[in-house]
Amino acid sequence: MANELSYQALLKILLPDDWRQSEVFQAGIEREMLRTDAQGDLALTPHPSDWGSALFNPDITLDFSEAQPELVTPPFQSLDELLNHLHGLHGFAARHLPEADRMWFLSMPPRVDEPTIPLGRFGTSNNGRLKTLYRQGLANRYGRKMQVISGVHFNYSWSKDFWKRLHQRVGDSRKLSVFMSENYLALMRNYLRLSWLLAYFFGATPTVDKSFIKREAPELKNWKDQTLYAPYATSLRMSRIGYVNSTRCSSSVSFNSLTEYLSSLYQAITTECAGFSIIGLRDDDGSYRQLNANLLQIEAEHYALIRPKQPPAPDERPFVALRERGVDYVEVRALDVQPDSPIGAHPDQLEFIRLLLLYCLLRPNPPIDREQELENSHNHQQAALFGRQPGVTLKRQGQEVLMLDWGLEVLDNMRLLAEKLDYHNYTQGKYMQLLDRYEHLLRHPEETPSARVLQQIQDQDIEYLDWGLNLSAQHTSALCAETAGELEAVFAEHAKASVESQTQLEAQEQEPFEDFLRNYSRLKAPGLKD
Repeated sequence: MANELSYQALLKILLPDDWRQSEVFQAGIEREMLRTDAQGDLALTPHPSDWGSALFNPDITLDFSEAQPELVTPPFQSLDELLNHLHGLHGFAARHLPEADRMWFLSMPPRVDEPTIPLGRFGTSNNGRLKTLYRQGLANRYGRKMQVISGVHFNYSWSKDFWKRLHQRVGDSRKLSVFMSENYLALMRNYLRLSWLLAYFFGATPTVDKSFIKREAPELKNWKDQTLYAPYATSLRMSRIGYVNSTRCSSSVSFNSLTEYLSSLYQAITTECAGFSIIGLRDDDGSYRQLNANLLQIEAEHYALIRPKQPPAPDERPFVALRERGVDYVEVRALDVQPDSPIGAHPDQLEFIRLLLLYCLLRPNPPIDREQELENSHNHQQAALFGRQPGVTLKRQGQEVLMLDWGLEVLDNMRLLAEKLDYHNYTQGKYMQLLDRYEHLLRHPEETPSARVLQQIQDQDIEYLDWGLNLSAQHTSALCAETAGELEAVFAEHAKASVESQTQLEAQEQEPFEDFLRNYSRLKAPGLKD
């Protein structure tokens, strides 16, 4: 909490006898994946027409590439309902996939050829052109290969009733919206201190196809002809080998308060970067190369492990929504796709993340200075690249500490919270048993998802690409074999309506694109309303 109450005192305040955790949260998932051809190359075909308009469909949109669908759920107050909805959406996508296409169910891409990776296309409207141009900028800044790495984003919030109760019980004098925002930022600071734990538990990318690597990486070893792996890695995706901001121009975004977050983000999206200026804004034929030459083209380019979010109104920038109305939920972005699940996530995994987020909210949450920021980054890299190595160490307030010892300490501290939740939810030890399972995983790195992925590839004596194609075929067949449920008609209607919305938008007269970009780029100086 952003006040002086102890963890134990907050638990007593937060979890009185009349309160139930299951009634106060909302959770949603955004799951990225890829489309390939039968040989494992990225599909060059358009976004499937049966999936609707990527610009308007709330269920299936595009991430970076035309071959990179993103499946999105609305928020639910039940993890079972969330996962059932996500499963139904995957089934719909699989059943309406063109015959020549395949779905790729892993985080790290299959065989990739940089020049042929297609940018996402969103139509001819100004909004659609803006989205494609932003992706062109990403391609020129970071390369296309990095952008087709896929992950799972877990969106999580507590209800207004939860915050009102907590606001009243701790006696905070600030407005409720400010109280909520500052405590979401406090949660995120602790999350950033502990993100290495999620890399260890849920990292599932110890291998990659050779085509992905541009330069030699000393951490990687050869497996067969076309596969590279890091022997102790948990998540190449979240390591410096995977998905990171450019080193040409660095920006630091502060999580110490919403005002500082907005101010530092504002600086990043309005300050020109010499390294990106070299790219230029336009080609000789007048086509754009990037939105601008700033440190970040727009706020979405800030690749944080967790981000504060506020749903924007139509035509409202996310930055403005956050500035005007504060934090509504957090977006957990450090999650690899779980290969053994067709939907990329498991119930126990989401339950653990829920528990960890509540733990992060309740623990002391001092500001993060530059030294702490560097420690956080070091620790996440250590866990991502060497997390299963015996005796691996992290840095904690300038001291070396065994990752195992720190992890066991965190889980032990979480047990008081788990015990309270089990009592109030009548869950018969569910959360305590959950912590038992993750303590076992911490003590047995050979059972982590990353270790199991590597073991399967080596046991089968095949390339990463072939293993991925086989796994993806199994998941696709299983999804297609299922009977379409009642959600099928809902998804089909959303797809149809989205196409109609795009058609209507593109039939309207558009202002000149240059004027549209100029107006979009205007941001007032940040400030949190009181």
